[in-house]
Amino acid sequence: MTNDKSKVVIVGAGMAGLTAAAYLVRENCEVLLLEKNDKCGGLLQTFQSGDFFFDSGPRAFVNSGIMKPILKDLEIEGEFLENKISLGVEDQLVRFNSMDSLQEYKQMLVNLYPEGVNDIEKIIPIIEKLSEYTRVLYEFDNPNFTSNLLADKKFVFKKLIPWTFKFLNALRQFKKFNMPIEGFMDRLSDNQSLKDIVIQHFFRKTPTYFGLGYFYVYLDYFYPKGGTAAVVDLLKNKVLAGGGEIALNKHITAVNAAEQTVTDSTGESYSYDHLIWAADLKSLYRYLHPAGLDAETSTKIETEKQAMLSAKGAESAFILFLAADRPTSYFQAKGGEHMFFTPSRTGLGETNRLERENLVKDFDEKSKVEVFEWLDKYCALNTYEVSIPALRDAALAPEGKTGLMISCLLDYDIVEKIEKAGWYAEFKEFLENRIISIFSETIYPDIASDILFKFSSTPLTIKQVFGNSEGAITGWSFETEVPVVNKLADIPKSVLTPIPGVLQAGQWAYSPAGVPIAMMTGWYASQKIMKESKRSGDK
Repeated sequence: MTNDKSKVVIVGAGMAGLTAAAYLVRENCEVLLLEKNDKCGGLLQTFQSGDFFFDSGPRAFVNSGIMKPILKDLEIEGEFLENKISLGVEDQLVRFNSMDSLQEYKQMLVNLYPEGVNDIEKIIPIIEKLSEYTRVLYEFDNPNFTSNLLADKKFVFKKLIPWTFKFLNALRQFKKFNMPIEGFMDRLSDNQSLKDIVIQHFFRKTPTYFGLGYFYVYLDYFYPKGGTAAVVDLLKNKVLAGGGEIALNKHITAVNAAEQTVTDSTGESYSYDHLIWAADLKSLYRYLHPAGLDAETSTKIETEKQAMLSAKGAESAFILFLAADRPTSYFQAKGGEHMFFTPSRTGLGETNRLERENLVKDFDEKSKVEVFEWLDKYCALNTYEVSIPALRDAALAPEGKTGLMISCLLDYDIVEKIEKAGWYAEFKEFLENRIISIFSETIYPDIASDILFKFSSTPLTIKQVFGNSEGAITGWSFETEVPVVNKLADIPKSVLTPIPGVLQAGQWAYSPAGVPIAMMTGWYASQKIMKESKRSGDK
């Protein structure tokens, strides 16, 4: 170790931690990245089963004017493939190639709900409006990562400044739609099935601006050649090439803020000048030892801790991994590489509201039969995300065969109660077979007869393997008060904590968050450290 470098410890080698590390090593900081598992990437993994490759985290990426510019800024080159999105309900299917596809989507809704034409005429213009504001946000590479262009006056005056005014206006408009999507849709229609079909593939109480504006986001997806984890490898290699150290299988179980050390499960301690916590945020406050800090700081930390621990992680997911003895061409004609498919126009309705709430509340009074009856209905009415890696990159499955991931949102609470009741293995087998049956009876006729193998992961898997509270896949829920920054204009503040020398980053640092925001918070954390290091003369 040399005294002229800032010593930075980063806990969590997901996309936020890797991004922060890549920027910090570029600035000559001494970086140690600690990861609890035996691989980097966190939820973002691509793994092999037999001759098939599957993605365990995001099915593809949204650029958001952030991901690709960050990689370019770090001089990281990757090969990125097209990823088209399809929306399907029963035998109706729309593939999103441009915003003109929204008119096909409108016609699909009219075909499904002819009695709701007037409501559809109100819904679609709102989607168009919010999608246009989303386009403004996404159409321009984030200026934070195009600093080389800021010296170009022509670029600044002709492109950047006009876009900035449009960007600020979009933020103002989004504020008008910053309410739960369910309540907003209630203003537009009394047709519960119609409302469900439009919104039920989003997390409950997603902000309206995000959910209804997401139709533009469908056009922003891309897929890395080799699988989603290819981006993890690119960032990891950049960190290592820059002199950073990555230590795997290091589960941090104690943070001593006064002494500026973290300690892992084996008792080994690591000192730091700066700490970036890029992992489950509840764990930070569970493991934090505030002894030795002044009373005012300790009080702030305790207040933050209570807010964090009382808040709820977002809905999680059940993921079914399948290998099928059918060629990719079969699936290309039935939704393609990435599809949101709903087998019934009925919608989840009360199945995902009062019935679910009562199931969780009164679970101990329910019989196994009653629980499985609810699960059966939940599966029949749910929306599924279908992803087929080999339809982007043919090398990810054997010729003539196809690997699929079929997932749906599912509450951690329900799975946890089932596991405690002793039905977990039976529950997994039930959901696997029920989902296969649904797809065999609808969009992939008789697919059950061509299944080569199957397995699944649950919200409990996510908590056990990756350490995310409530098995969350996107950080915080919208159902409770979110204890972190949740306004786009305030993202720079999302990395701040009341803990001296500690910053936070990742999907838990801002809500709602996906991979681009995780990377953005990693960047903001790195910038905070670099500015502080320059002020203190560390460099």
